[in-house]
Amino acid sequence: MKKFITNLYGHSFFSTARNAQFMFTKIAKDQGYIELPVPTNGTLNDSDSELKARIDTILGRVSKDDLIILQTPTWNNFEFEEALINRIKELNIKLIVFIQDLIPLMFENNYYLMPRFIEAYDKADLVIVPSEKMGNKLLSEGLTTPYIVQGIWDHYTRTNDFKLPTFKREINFIGNFIRFPFSINWDKDIDLNVYCRPNGPDDTTVRSTEHMNVKGYMEDELLLHELNNGGFGLVWSEDIDNQAEREYSTMNASYKFSTYLAAGIPIIVNKGLAKQKFVEKYGIGYVADSLDDVAEYVKNITNDEYNVMAQNTKNVSALVRSGFFAKKLLLEVEEQILLEH
Repeated sequence: MKKFITNLYGHSFFSTARNAQFMFTKIAKDQGYIELPVPTNGTLNDSDSELKARIDTILGRVSKDDLIILQTPTWNNFEFEEALINRIKELNIKLIVFIQDLIPLMFENNYYLMPRFIEAYDKADLVIVPSEKMGNKLLSEGLTTPYIVQGIWDHYTRTNDFKLPTFKREINFIGNFIRFPFSINWDKDIDLNVYCRPNGPDDTTVRSTEHMNVKGYMEDELLLHELNNGGFGLVWSEDIDNQAEREYSTMNASYKFSTYLAAGIPIIVNKGLAKQKFVEKYGIGYVADSLDDVAEYVKNITNDEYNVMAQNTKNVSALVRSGFFAKKLLLEVEEQILLEH
């Protein structure tokens, strides 16, 4: 039996979805998986024969009884993913669907698609979900396929020369101003450093203010070392048009969460975040009720309290940078598929 994993191609270098899939694929390849590139391009105008040919090209190296981890979404239209799943099952290939984002929950105007997603996922042998709450939500929608929970993302780095971060009364945030408008409207008297794409729709008209500093985009290794200088990493969500971000954050796995961990800095998260228990269990940060709560916490925390969290974060950071959580997940997948089926 050969083991395969799909990987997203065709997205911008700045795409979080692309970077998360590439990161997981790299770790999987180190564990013996073979990469199956999945290009992101329009398939709505494909005929049935064209769509089948496209999918058979992707699956050309796969044989009966092999195993595929399908990273979703592929960010093609859902007709493509349905056809891909159907073809995998026609070929009697073991299928694990790795849900990294769920379109019907991400975007309110796509919720009507949920029954089709459930029908497709029920053809898999196993589903990977980002949180127990997401798994329970899918069960309530009719999912019958067994699932396992991802945990957190890893964040590989080329170097490991990270120091214990310095105590600073400042907050770091990775995210664009459009999706996270609280950052552009920051009115707290604690510095917020915002790392976002350069010269794009996110920051062309946004300028630094007294306590909000536009840092722009930094290449991954540079960003990690910049964050490692100190302060806190913020994972925060708020509802915007067509996206109930606050509720969705209670079910998904944030990639920036693991970026902060890789950099070794303590984290502040909004209450209800899917990984809140992880923060509390390992003592790596603070769970806040509001942005006012965030600011007050940073104003009042002591140097000693910060250093305890920084030391706790250092222990988790080494695991995140080594791919520990992805390797653990891959072992659990194989245990479920090969031993318990």
